Amino acid sequence: MSINAVMDTIAADITESTKAIFETMIMIPLQHSDPYLGDQHQIRSDVLGMVSFTGKYYGVIAMFCSKKFALKAASSMLMTEMTSFSSDVRDAVGEISNMIAGNIKTRLTAKCGEMNLSIPIVIAGEGLSITAIDNNPVVADATLSCFSKDKWLMLPFTSENEKFSVGFLIKEST
Repeated sequence: MSINAVMDTIAADITESTKAIFETMIMIPLQHSDPYLGDQHQIRSDVLGMVSFTGKYYGVIAMFCSKKFALKAASSMLMTEMTSFSSDVRDAVGEISNMIAGNIKTRLTAKCGEMNLSIPIVIAGEGLSITAIDNNPVVADATLSCFSKDKWLMLPFTSENEKFSVGFLIKEST
């Protein structure tokens, strides 16, 4: 089955999974906007929590958010006020990313075959230097820049005027 044929269903699965996790486990209500294929080659974010997957298809499921939203989500999840970006906040973002990826894996297995998930990776910072495609170095002044030559399926969410996105990148193994 072509992955393009089920992309709308995948977008709905990611939206439902993300909303369910935030509303039942993190206690943050979310609104969502229409998904889109990111045509930009650069996604800017303060914090990136990502989980990769392998199998018949391989790719990445990622949460892109501001430090402010990461603090809000971690505070709610840990039931204590987080005021600075610490290892606890990184761990919370990693766990949220892992929960989203695990839930999506369960929903996608029937459509895309068995998947193996990596451990979550969380990247956060300011003024980071990242080697991008074609080995061109990039410096982001206040945000992390995630470059990709492929289009991401982007699913935007909002909670009390704070925006974040879940991104999904998938390719068929050869």
